[in-house]
Amino acid sequence: MNSIKKVFLIRHCRPQFAENVGICLGRKDIPLSKEGIAEAEQLKRYFSNISLRGIYSSPLIRARHTAEIIADNKMNVIIRNDFSELNMGKWDGMSFAEIKEKYPLEYIERGKDFQNYTVEDGESMADCQTRAVKELYNTVQETSGDILIVAHAGVNRAIISEILGIGIKDSFAFKHEYGSVNILAFENKTFKVLNIGISISELNKI
Repeated sequence: MNSIKKVFLIRHCRPQFAENVGICLGRKDIPLSKEGIAEAEQLKRYFSNISLRGIYSSPLIRARHTAEIIADNKMNVIIRNDFSELNMGKWDGMSFAEIKEKYPLEYIERGKDFQNYTVEDGESMADCQTRAVKELYNTVQETSGDILIVAHAGVNRAIISEILGIGIKDSFAFKHEYGSVNILAFENKTFKVLNIGISISELNKI
């Protein structure tokens, strides 16, 4: 009989940019803010009481630093490139206001086909979903116990929507705050979603 593994799929903590401006953030590599570091410290305290067999992360600094703080020098953080955030191509790092102004038609077209539209020099959400889900299956089979993965809102939404069998756009009905935790169960080569978007403040209540 196969044992059930848990996967704690986490969104990185708060990055260092102005929160009052909506930014299209993909592969642009920016560090955690002071608030983000404090959030990661809270996650470290929570997960210090949970037995983990592996900690994995996107290579981007905001995710990697979150994972390293949680690991607390007790485990090595294993980098998986395919947990990187959606590649937003030429839009990466631009404000949404700027994108609407410079690329109004493309912005509308992406809204019409959110799952499959590809920004120039980027990738579609469908492509992101394919590589992230494949990496998730590969990663979970490397260990015999529960694992933690620090990734990004886009990647996490893509993974969860695949498991639930819904469109990626529909997954926006679920909140994904910085540092929020999704809990997946893996049994008999199949994933189930146990919890979605648990905020740091809610973690101790589950």
